[in-house]
Amino acid sequence: MTDVLPPFALYEDEAVRKILSVFGGYGYRLVSPPLAEFEDSLLHGAQSDIACQTFRLMDPVSGKVMGIRADVTPQIGRVASTRLKGEERPLRLAYRGHVLRVNGTQFSPARQVLQVGAELIGADGADADAEILLTANETLKELGIEDYSFDLNLPTLFPALCRAYSFDRDDAAELGRSLDEKDFSAALSKLRAMGKVAREAIPLFEALFQAYGECGRVARILKSVELPSEAAAECRRLIGVVEILRREAPDMTVTLDVLENRGFEYHCGIAFSVFSVRNKTVLGRGGRYIAGVDGATSEPACGVTFFMENILNLCKAPVRAERIYVPSGTPFSVAAGLREKGYAVIRGLKSGGREEARRLSCDCIFADGGIQPVK
Repeated sequence: MTDVLPPFALYEDEAVRKILSVFGGYGYRLVSPPLAEFEDSLLHGAQSDIACQTFRLMDPVSGKVMGIRADVTPQIGRVASTRLKGEERPLRLAYRGHVLRVNGTQFSPARQVLQVGAELIGADGADADAEILLTANETLKELGIEDYSFDLNLPTLFPALCRAYSFDRDDAAELGRSLDEKDFSAALSKLRAMGKVAREAIPLFEALFQAYGECGRVARILKSVELPSEAAAECRRLIGVVEILRREAPDMTVTLDVLENRGFEYHCGIAFSVFSVRNKTVLGRGGRYIAGVDGATSEPACGVTFFMENILNLCKAPVRAERIYVPSGTPFSVAAGLREKGYAVIRGLKSGGREEARRLSCDCIFADGGIQPVK
């Protein structure tokens, strides 16, 4: 947890403004959920997977346990399925806000994180997934960030394969850990030890071991293998999204890793991370999930969340307004006029001229009825 000091707080504010401007330009309306909620509404349904990252506190008024949000996305799902349940679908919402986590993640050690994101709720199709990805791509362009890559994952694929081959739960968990670590030798050894059905699936898994990297190559691998029906449907959806991206944004760098499953706690379809090629940090994450709360209608949804701490390291600094010193006694209306012209006005609160202007790091001074440089 850190203080954000000048001028970085201004850079942060400018970057957030640009992101929300792009979202708003594509019809995503801004909402602002509370920082803390009662535990039973904050940690609901599939989103309860983030409970281990949630700070708790006792509400002294009601005596109930409250949680400080560790992620804004579940709150957007709650808002959509309760307060905005009467709105026409698909529903497009944007947000900004800090979250607080018990621990940092593998992507960032920070425990207080500013998230800015967009959610598309009530649409279940490849076009919806592609819209979120294309909007995220436009946002990074607006920020002036270069050399980034979208890494698309399919966290539902491995569980679908486990169900198709009736893998034992403990065996599947051990196999999944090997796959997450890209230890394919250990994964093969585990498959051989799991029985006849698992051994028969080895050729398929060996092909999927290679299904990461450049999207065109991975798509060809997925099209060439014979998958169980549920897994095949997941892969067709992924290929469909990739085809849209290649048609609509041919300059967009996209990689695939279909067996990657880490960090997508509540996603139920295509998921993705945005990586900076320059410094290998994660700029954002997103994907498909189910929005809703217990007792309310659940809806298909997909979205993206940007992590501002990493975004800001790559943003170009905004142009700083020139600082002009206005000596003590100058009418406030003069200062207001200079502000309207784009200056950052520093009003003198004691007598002083150019020396005082230099001390306060001003670029120019209002003197003799005009603007003069500080020498």
